[in-house]
Amino acid sequence: MRYISVALSLILLVDMNHSPANAQSVMFEYFTTLSPRDTYSSQGVPLNDVCAIVQQDRANVHRFGNPDREEPDPFFTSPERRAMMTGKCEYDRSHHTVERIRSQLIGFVLVRIYGSGGQISRVEIIEAAG
Repeated sequence: MRYISVALSLILLVDMNHSPANAQSVMFEYFTTLSPRDTYSSQGVPLNDVCAIVQQDRANVHRFGNPDREEPDPFFTSPERRAMMTGKCEYDRSHHTVERIRSQLIGFVLVRIYGSGGQISRVEIIEAAG
């Protein structure tokens, strides 16, 4: 009987660690064009980080009148939510560079947001055909 109790406890423990609440799945994704306009902060300071450029792109969409006429996303509507991206971006660092975005060699990308419960675990930036 004792072994059955221990076995059931282990099954419950393993099951809790694999519950949907702990799963990191795609929350949403969107296509966007990273333009030279996105490479400068709201104060006009040059941005030197691709993740910061993606954040500024969303600020331009939600706060500054969507100058590039892009599709709004349902999540990055506030500065606090955009800040959740910081340090969580994954992309091809040999391809997606600030210089290539500023010179318009790169533009159209797919941004895929992973996480759960409204918390972001990672942001994947992928070149998109367009």
